[in-house]
Amino acid sequence: MDPAQIEMNINLEKALRRANLLAAAAEVSQNITHILDIDVLLPKTVDIICDAYGFYYAGIFLIDEAGEFAVLRAGRGQPGRIMIENHHKLAVGGNSMIGACTALNEARISLDVDTEKVWYPNPVLPDTRSEMALPLAIGDRVIGAVTVQSTEGAAFSDEDVSSLQAMANQLAIAIDNAYQRRELEETHAELVRAKTFEAIATATGDAIHWIGNKAEPIGASADRLRYDLQLLVCAVADLLQQSGEAANSRPLAQMLLNQTATIRQNNPDLAELAAKLNTLSLDKLEKRLSLESSLEDLDIINDSAALIMKIKEDLIGPAREQAPRPALIDDVLRDVVSLFDLPPGSIKLDVPGNLPLVVADPAQLHRVFANLIKNALEAMEGQPNPQVWLKGYATTGSDFVRIDVIDQGVGIPAADMDKIWVTFHTTKGIKGHTGLGLPACRLILEQIGGHITATSREGEGSTFTVSLPVDKSRETKLKLEPGRGKILLIDDNDSWQQFAHLVLKSNGYKVATTDREYRAENYNQYDLILIDDILAEGDSLTLLQALDAAGAIRKTVAVSSNPRVERTKIRMLLGLRNLLPKPYTPAALLSEVKKALNTVR
Repeated sequence: MDPAQIEMNINLEKALRRANLLAAAAEVSQNITHILDIDVLLPKTVDIICDAYGFYYAGIFLIDEAGEFAVLRAGRGQPGRIMIENHHKLAVGGNSMIGACTALNEARISLDVDTEKVWYPNPVLPDTRSEMALPLAIGDRVIGAVTVQSTEGAAFSDEDVSSLQAMANQLAIAIDNAYQRRELEETHAELVRAKTFEAIATATGDAIHWIGNKAEPIGASADRLRYDLQLLVCAVADLLQQSGEAANSRPLAQMLLNQTATIRQNNPDLAELAAKLNTLSLDKLEKRLSLESSLEDLDIINDSAALIMKIKEDLIGPAREQAPRPALIDDVLRDVVSLFDLPPGSIKLDVPGNLPLVVADPAQLHRVFANLIKNALEAMEGQPNPQVWLKGYATTGSDFVRIDVIDQGVGIPAADMDKIWVTFHTTKGIKGHTGLGLPACRLILEQIGGHITATSREGEGSTFTVSLPVDKSRETKLKLEPGRGKILLIDDNDSWQQFAHLVLKSNGYKVATTDREYRAENYNQYDLILIDDILAEGDSLTLLQALDAAGAIRKTVAVSSNPRVERTKIRMLLGLRNLLPKPYTPAALLSEVKKALNTVR
């Protein structure tokens, strides 16, 4: 082969190698520029360098905050893992290629490390014969360096250096982008923390102010009552003493006189004032010592105490242990709406009866939706025809049933959206509100694996979306004998009545329902009567009294989505057998019916 051909072949090989190196550099750049997490970026880069270029080892050092050391942040394979675990670092400007590279901001190449004076012999990389250190720099600012090592001597050509430096420049930009993103995230996190602390401070101030407002009248009212009561006792004692010996000899009079002596001893000024009372005219006396005023003070004390107790209930109630079970959300919502006793059309209930069962504590769901509906109505206060819209839906394949609570009220200011979930924060002012409703809703839902979100536009209204987990349990089929007996269902014509009617009838029971007035003929013809304690158009207590009068109360069982203690006590006094949590699965319903029938028979 002539010299010209040989030179042509050499040039062709160089061109091909240069093209391959540029392609490898492009691949490295393409793979690293989209990674913005530095803890993912650096290990990924050393792997790509070694795989694309076929090198024995690659590592990436970053300069520490003091600018004194280049710290290994990623290394190839087992050697890299060992050095990172040992916190491997090299001094900037020290006796190593990385030290010189980072100090001078220039590439360092050793084609034979055995002859290199400025070189660090690493015991975990004993096979290194050639090494190249490339600076990672943004302009004149060095942020680190890349080391590339080979088991072959003279492994790096000029093309390698230019190709790898281009890659290093891209890597430096990617690292700087990752740093900036991390700084941005930290700044955002700090801003969120600051806003959270501000919200907590505001809510705490609101809470202190609220409690102070409610507690202050208690002391003042109690002081007035105490003073007026002692004054009245002293004045009555004066009248008794003036009325003669006969009146004074009675036990009640003697008690009043004894009490008066103690009062006068502790409050000498009352004796003089009590004496003056008997000299006043009737109209002046009524203004000075009014029973109506004393009763008003008692009302103030009672109202303030009730509101403070409401705080306790709102705080403790959501934290009570829940009893999640399959529940029919349509039925629960209808019960909640009926308890508001609003004009027809005030609440639009758009919840399909065929939604899947959810897993929740129905009594706690009452608390959630009662809070949300109350908030929605208050947001529309003053509107001529306010309407709350409850919209239920479940998307295909979703693990949640969602209920939107929608109003067209005043909306929530954007600045308050992050604060509405903070305990004691309220956008409605201090009067009558604890700021515990929405935090309670959130806590209740999170305890069952659900969640709540909110969107709002000031002046247009708000939407709160409640997501409830779908019940995925498979009910065990009961091995029951076909049911025997007649059962009367006293309920609205709703989804639960339809469910109960179908289940009981399918299992052999004879089932009847009442008319629109919840009435039926001859209650005693039935073996068991099931009554829903919450009725949209009626009063269950009145119906229970009618059953009692008919002699049928002992075979009556009441069910409720929200069986409250106080309602249970009242109904049990009539002789009601039980007030049960409403069963929402066939197995639960059939089990309760069987137990009730066995008890009645």
